[in-house]
Amino acid sequence: MNVVRPARSSCGVAKRRLLASFVALLFSVISLTSASAQSIDLTGPVIELEELADGEADFTQVFTVQIVDDVLLKDATLYYRREGQLPFTPAPMEALGDTGYFSVSIPTDNTDLRTLEYYVQARDDAGNRTVSGFAFDPYQRTLQASSKISSTETPEASVVLTPVTSNEEAAPSILQKRWVQVTLGILAAGVLASMASSGGDDSQVVPLTFNLQ
Repeated sequence: MNVVRPARSSCGVAKRRLLASFVALLFSVISLTSASAQSIDLTGPVIELEELADGEADFTQVFTVQIVDDVLLKDATLYYRREGQLPFTPAPMEALGDTGYFSVSIPTDNTDLRTLEYYVQARDDAGNRTVSGFAFDPYQRTLQASSKISSTETPEASVVLTPVTSNEEAAPSILQKRWVQVTLGILAAGVLASMASSGGDDSQVVPLTFNLQ
């Protein structure tokens, strides 16, 4: 026996095809949305600051931070100022190789002991920004006087001690002069001779010796 099946209408086939196309398009949109959502970077960099609360006043001050990002870091910047000054001055930080550390040296005056105020900002390629410290509440580094004080050596004045001679040592005694000695010797001889002549024979003449120098 031959069974005659009813012919499918072209309208029903067209609806099924349209529904299948819609479902395929819907899955494609969902897949693209999911992939796009996974590629969007919504996480900012992480900053680990090596805070140095006290420092020694010097010609430079070094600041170092460690920054980690899940995709690609764009830049890192240190903002600094002296206490009481406005505004903050930006200073780009340089990467120390592939270590994840960034550093910058700020020129300072070793005689200026005003506190340094600062904060750090890091940005990635997706536009995410992270700040460690704030402009209204910055980190502070207190500077102490440097122990490396360069002293200028002053040559010691040489003192020459001149011996002081008394007048007695400087000028020889009048009795030590030769002409005085000779004069006294002659006078003494005359006195003795006079005594001898007036005393007669019994008088004894005492010899007198003079040492003339």
